Amino acid sequence: MRLSRKKIITRLNFWVTDREIEEWANNKNIFFILAIGRSGTKFLADLLNKAPDACVVHEPVKDDFQAYQEAFHSEEKAKRYIQGFRKKEIYLRVRNQPIHSYGEVNSVLRRHCYALKEAFPNATFVHLVRDGRDVVRSMMSRKTMTADDPNTRRIYPKRGDPWRDKWPEMSRFERLCWYWQVENRYLRSCIKRTVQLERIVSSYEYFSDEVLKPLNLEIPEGIWQEAVKSPKNVTREYKLPHWSEWEQEKVAAFWRICGDEMKANGYDFRI
Repeated sequence: MRLSRKKIITRLNFWVTDREIEEWANNKNIFFILAIGRSGTKFLADLLNKAPDACVVHEPVKDDFQAYQEAFHSEEKAKRYIQGFRKKEIYLRVRNQPIHSYGEVNSVLRRHCYALKEAFPNATFVHLVRDGRDVVRSMMSRKTMTADDPNTRRIYPKRGDPWRDKWPEMSRFERLCWYWQVENRYLRSCIKRTVQLERIVSSYEYFSDEVLKPLNLEIPEGIWQEAVKSPKNVTREYKLPHWSEWEQEKVAAFWRICGDEMKANGYDFRI
């Protein structure tokens, strides 16, 4: 269940000190896995929540969606949101749970990456990435980067972005390509630990070495096998064919916009 900031403030006592939170955090194994949407965050949160003595959640706070767009344009607003609200919200929500590990697999806190690192200096951070062609294809079947999507309608290139002047003429497909590359570039720069969704779901050894061990979690291979057979929050209907069937114009546009970031994230191949 997602909780709004207003409801949390109403229901819970926010008169807690940073020292109380820090003492709690210093005795917990805290981690954040951040990604752009449509990258397997729901699947991974559900899987990691099966680890013993762990509470792993997926986008638990409704206000994160609005806060994302503010944070995209202002690191200062990102910091205020985490320090003034989210840090306390986490503590108050889970402080009485008998757990050793607390984690979030969260796509809407991605622009709060630096603020989270400052608020939780001992936490582990992971950047989850999925092949940009699959992400763009999935987003094309939703309202992402349209005026009808309240979560992305205020996202556009900032000053200094090489795509800023081209933005008015860019198609929605091109804008989604830009969205994938700019957000993954930001996360890769902030976190410097990237894992690929495709390898997580295809190799238990990779999942164990690159996800479980850095996060100090234990999940048997049998549980992983069951999870990969039942993906979560999948796109049921696509408006675009599989990327192997894209017309040359879309292929060229994708690689023109996303090529460098695809390679930087380990997808150094083309179709």
